Amino acid sequence: VALTLDYVTKFFSYWYVRHIPYKPSIPFFGSDYHRVLGIKNNTDEVNTLYSQNPKEDFVGSVKCRIPDLIVRNPDLIKEVLSTEFDSFKSRGLDLDKSQDICLRNNLFYVDGEKWTVLREGLESLLNDSTLNEDCFLGSLSGTNGNIKVQHLLSKVLDVVFKDMLLKDVNESVITELRTAFQNRSLKDKWFYYLKNIFPSVYVFLGLSTLFGVPSKKSTHAIQQAEWTKKIESTFKDNKTLKSSSKDLSFGILSSVISEGYIPCLNLLTALTYEIAKNPQMQKRARNSDEYLDAVVKETLRMYPPYSVITRKCVKTYKFSQSKVLVDKGVTVNVPVEAIHRDDTYFKEAEVFKPERFLYGAAVNGYAFLPFGAGPRKCVGEQISQQIVRSVAGALIKRFEIETIENTPSKLPITDHNFGRVIDMDIWLRFKPIDC
Repeated sequence: VALTLDYVTKFFSYWYVRHIPYKPSIPFFGSDYHRVLGIKNNTDEVNTLYSQNPKEDFVGSVKCRIPDLIVRNPDLIKEVLSTEFDSFKSRGLDLDKSQDICLRNNLFYVDGEKWTVLREGLESLLNDSTLNEDCFLGSLSGTNGNIKVQHLLSKVLDVVFKDMLLKDVNESVITELRTAFQNRSLKDKWFYYLKNIFPSVYVFLGLSTLFGVPSKKSTHAIQQAEWTKKIESTFKDNKTLKSSSKDLSFGILSSVISEGYIPCLNLLTALTYEIAKNPQMQKRARNSDEYLDAVVKETLRMYPPYSVITRKCVKTYKFSQSKVLVDKGVTVNVPVEAIHRDDTYFKEAEVFKPERFLYGAAVNGYAFLPFGAGPRKCVGEQISQQIVRSVAGALIKRFEIETIENTPSKLPITDHNFGRVIDMDIWLRFKPIDC
């Protein structure tokens, strides 16, 4: 009993001896009981610790038994994400050895040489992908009245991603994949819980994100798609990935859906919601591309797709602007959402205010991190912004968008699959402008 207690409490004083404020721990849970017991999601807890320590550069905690650090200072965040990348190059999710086809070839989860190979290949593939800004206009036909926003936007994005990735393949392939990733059944929530809290258990049990997906029909369609042939050509001489061309193609396609499509869907939903609440803002965005760009940036600030960026320290490191030294294996968290909503960096941070991004307004680059920063910055940053601008522009030029009785006063957001998702159906009224 004594040995067990010593093992589980070994790092409980880790932050105390380093003079860093920290959340107290309890045996077997550390200070992580909020996640383990489902009391709070990770983002809410990180945001709470951030706001409780406004004058500190760091805040410490212990996840189960391993030290965990929140970095509050943008200059120190720059070290973690960029200038000292070699010390923090692992994302620290511990799922890179998973047999889950949706994880093992997903740039978001892998590390080391495999990450380098996948990133270079995916950059090449995305650079070759082009967005036809008129391809989805047919999906807006017949839109009139009270509409479930996510349903409308999903129809649009199904066509956008099909046209961008699969070209000659029916969009039902994209629909099947995104529907599976959107599903948040009790089983899906349980699997996410294991991935998030006990990743080694998820890997050991050989669990999979998707069951029965893709169907035989979709599998055949994916194998015949032009993009699949590009994937095979891009990675044909590489032995690092150790995957069949079928698994590799599906893994990369599923990663684009889970880390590209789903964030775009949530971002567009949030943007549409905000401009529906403010008719003057909507009118201004309709008449000015510059203002629309500012609306997109402000939506990214208020609703970043990934609210917390994690990195694992891969070797002992001392922060240059402090005496704080962290050991190999410590997880470092960048509290993106908390910084985005901090009045220190954005005046009236809780107010949706696109004007803050107009006229070349200066923003600390490491206080605005919707796509991360440094070598692991989101590989789809440019194409995703192009998609959001194009779809948002088409909507506001064709419709007046209004709130209705059951539109929530505040957008409900929660954690899912390490990102942020809107936690309910959002209904708005769409009135065609030419009516």
